[in-house]
Amino acid sequence: MQATTFYQTSDCLTLQHIMKLISKYIRNNYLILTVKLLILSLFIFRLIHGNIETSVYWNFVSETGSGLRNYLKALKGMYFYVPTIILLIPLIGIFVNGKMGWVLIQMYFYFLITNLTFSLTFSELTDNQSLAINLVEFLLLLLIILLMNKKKISNLFYGMDKTELLIKNIISSTIGISITIILAALKSK
Repeated sequence: MQATTFYQTSDCLTLQHIMKLISKYIRNNYLILTVKLLILSLFIFRLIHGNIETSVYWNFVSETGSGLRNYLKALKGMYFYVPTIILLIPLIGIFVNGKMGWVLIQMYFYFLITNLTFSLTFSELTDNQSLAINLVEFLLLLLIILLMNKKKISNLFYGMDKTELLIKNIISSTIGISITIILAALKSK
């Protein structure tokens, strides 16, 4: 009977110890965990959204009897899965806990900022409500970029010195801007 009690107490202490370690890890890394959870959530959302949009067009094509060729043309022209494919880059960065992972994640947020900025139209700039929404989106993305540059994340989690941050930010922003330009060129064709 004493062995059973000792065993149960030992399990309880081990479980308590594990829970304390987990809570300490979350407290120390909540910023990067939030960013990673955001990327994972965006990926799942965009994947579901792409499937819904694809099914709408598939229903249209099947009802009109247009065939598979028209369905593939619709997919090619509508770019349903492009955001999901682009989200694969930071999703890979989530699982790479090194400098490359940081660059992949940071690149995505630079891409979002440039995509948001380049997609603004004159009517959105003159409409106060649209301007306010775009400004809030821009500031949130800028906040995430600044959080990723904090010492707690960049140095302690990804192992980058302060001297490397400028170079890695230039690389990330260049890749993000390039993806925006490539997508704009593809959409214009």
